Amino acid sequence: MATATDQNTAKSASGGISTFDQFVKFSTDASGLERTFRALQAITQILATIEPARQLVILLVSLIWPPITVHPSSQFLHLLSRSTLSALRTRFALGRRFFRVFRFLDAFSSAWKLFVSPEKKSVETWLDISSRSFNGLYLLLETAHFPEALAVDGFRVWGAETAKWLHVEGQRFWFFALVCGVGAGLVRLVALYGNDGVSSPQFQGKGGDEDEEKRRRVVERRRRSRRRVIRRLAADVMDLALPGAVVGWIPASPGVVGLLMLGSTYLTGLEVWERCGRS
Repeated sequence: MATATDQNTAKSASGGISTFDQFVKFSTDASGLERTFRALQAITQILATIEPARQLVILLVSLIWPPITVHPSSQFLHLLSRSTLSALRTRFALGRRFFRVFRFLDAFSSAWKLFVSPEKKSVETWLDISSRSFNGLYLLLETAHFPEALAVDGFRVWGAETAKWLHVEGQRFWFFALVCGVGAGLVRLVALYGNDGVSSPQFQGKGGDEDEEKRRRVVERRRRSRRRVIRRLAADVMDLALPGAVVGWIPASPGVVGLLMLGSTYLTGLEVWERCGRS
């Protein structure tokens, strides 16, 4: 039987880390924490706005631990009241914004690097530049709106009308960023499916186990790339409902928005989880 030391050694040799270590990295990573708060925000929004979901949770908990839901004044029932859930959702949303205060700098920087790159720019590149630029504008307006989001008397910078304008226009720029991101993802996906990676001249007319192994690695690498692109594309499409509902372009209820937010959070959280799993 392999000991824990042997298992850790094997993982180190293969370049992987244990699930616990991966969880530690994820839970202490800024992006991992932000995704966690986003999931909690989505869950509280779903429970606060979709009554069957809230009642289902109460039913499941009552079946597992009946005493907790017996009394109407139960702390658990108070926790699952709409007012408490709405307040929690607001706190989770505010907590996420602390991680994004200066994120607009990263968005503008990445867009600028792509723009000044000497390489010939394809449609995909221009869509990426547009997406990151719009995302930077969204994050910049969100940062400008941050003092209002804190809701501290004496710390408000803008009036109510300006604060509302900053919020709505920021969401509009986010919508544009997602649309460009979806476009870039579609172009990227078409390119990946149009080239299987093993039709290049270096593989033509060759055989043998070594070349077959190279083909297998190339095919697997392309498959992983397609999976990542599809995952990001699906997340961006789902996220369109969030700013779209705010600006009035997508008629989605808060409950539907919460469900889509939870789905996109899971997909984008997988990216962070996989990154934290690389030693």
